[in-house]
Amino acid sequence: MGTLYDILGQLSVVLLFIALIIGIVKFGVFTKNEKWYIYYIIFIAFIESNSYIFIPLFGIKSNIFLYPVYIAGEFFTVTGIFIKKLNLSKKSFIVTGLLSLFFLTADRILAQHQYNNDYSKAISNIIMISLISYSLIQDIKNVKTKSPFQLNDKMFFLYFTVSIFMFLIQNQLIFLSKDQFATVWVINNLLVCIVYALLIKTFLQLKK
Repeated sequence: MGTLYDILGQLSVVLLFIALIIGIVKFGVFTKNEKWYIYYIIFIAFIESNSYIFIPLFGIKSNIFLYPVYIAGEFFTVTGIFIKKLNLSKKSFIVTGLLSLFFLTADRILAQHQYNNDYSKAISNIIMISLISYSLIQDIKNVKTKSPFQLNDKMFFLYFTVSIFMFLIQNQLIFLSKDQFATVWVINNLLVCIVYALLIKTFLQLKK
């Protein structure tokens, strides 16, 4: 199982950068609202680049400092997708921007209350899931204007729902053996691969 975990982890990175390249090449095909899917991919690619390239290159021993950056950036770009899709007020971006800043700094501000970034991850995922589910309900109501990204949105919903539980129990997972840890965490890697693969499929199908 450890081998499968590693393979899926590496495959997810490959799929991510394929999605990034296709998204940039076809950037002009996307509508103004759909471009937020590209912004999401660009941000995740930035995080992965730092984790796998720049941090090892500069000999930095830990990438834990990227965790709150990842939570905040993922939250802002994903909520941005659905704020635009639902045509919500621009004030919504102010709210999500402030929440993103909170997630970025909460572990330090609330350190005395034993707050850690896993709580931020869970809270951000709950908010994203709520927004995604509302968007999906609206898609069902408006069958005449079906979004080409509807399947992607459903996969986002599944991925972030599962991620809540994965990140909440990850402190307990460290006490498992490597194979046991991989058996649980392989689910996350598989879902990530599906998310990126579906985005690639949708990007390729988009036409002017």
